[in-house]
Amino acid sequence: MTAALCLSGCGENAAPPASKMAEQSALQETSEESSKNVQESEEESIPVISDPTPEAEGEYINGLLVYDGVAYEQFFGDDDMAENYADVMSAIKNSLGESITMYNVLIPTHCGVTLPDKFKDTVASQEDYLNKITDSYTAEGIIAVNTYDTMMHHRDEYLYFHTDHHWTGRAAYYAYEAFCRTAGVEAIPLDSMTAKKIEGYQGSLADSDIAGLDDLKEDEVEYFTIDRDIVTTLYDDEGENPSEYSLLHEYAQGVNAYGVFLGGDQPLIVSQNKDGNGKKIAVVKESYGNAFCPFIAYTYSETHMIDSRYAAINLNAYLAEHEIDEVIFINNAMASATYQRCEELKALVE
Repeated sequence: MTAALCLSGCGENAAPPASKMAEQSALQETSEESSKNVQESEEESIPVISDPTPEAEGEYINGLLVYDGVAYEQFFGDDDMAENYADVMSAIKNSLGESITMYNVLIPTHCGVTLPDKFKDTVASQEDYLNKITDSYTAEGIIAVNTYDTMMHHRDEYLYFHTDHHWTGRAAYYAYEAFCRTAGVEAIPLDSMTAKKIEGYQGSLADSDIAGLDDLKEDEVEYFTIDRDIVTTLYDDEGENPSEYSLLHEYAQGVNAYGVFLGGDQPLIVSQNKDGNGKKIAVVKESYGNAFCPFIAYTYSETHMIDSRYAAINLNAYLAEHEIDEVIFINNAMASATYQRCEELKALVE
């Protein structure tokens, strides 16, 4: 599974057929129209987060805002960080070339969606930050998937953990739905899957030794299964040493319960789905993508899950070798605002 050298058939020198270019143009128009329609239809129906103690103030502990038993990581993204991430995505798109359909799925974090409204002015606006990224691309053909409006429409649901910086499996499903709408792919209905839960999750923000972080509300990890003929293989960071693997690790418990999704962070996982839609796709992700990827793998015939932090592959060569012409980049807003994450992404095409 070693990546082949990228010859004339891949990268920016590749000449995509006119039909492929037309398809990408149509997808981009669909993305823009979908975003507009979602915004217009949902802006009047954004739920208000109920506040059980409207007079109470939050407490700042170890850089976290703790309120009503929930720990919120703060967000400090600004225009410069947004432009930097947009520049990285544009450089990657230019490297991949017109033959690759590239989706950018950006996920708002907890404090950008479910933080009670009275704290709104205490954190930078993730809506403004994410819009700034979309407006700052210098490469054509990056198809943005609007998840902010989607998450806001469901903000009164259990989208983020109380004790951890990740999102829930249900939130990941809503992002998957948004991607499918944008990509013109039929999404699997949530009610056709089996919902399962791991109780008693205490995540990365809880700390039994720190007052205020020792009595946060208890979490549960919800995940979804479906009957599909899927074979999943794990590879090392260079795409070597294959071993049998699974999308869901249902034995995960306790502090490791989020590891039910993909068994935690792994450099490269490939799923082949005999019941899929006949298409191949690559997902370049970080840990938020762990909860998102199973839905893609349930849908596509072949899904390549690449962790940008740990994989040591050349993305151009890898996509060419495996004849993949669709790729999703999925990052949470805070990760996109970090220099390290941007450097890791750039390294994939250098």
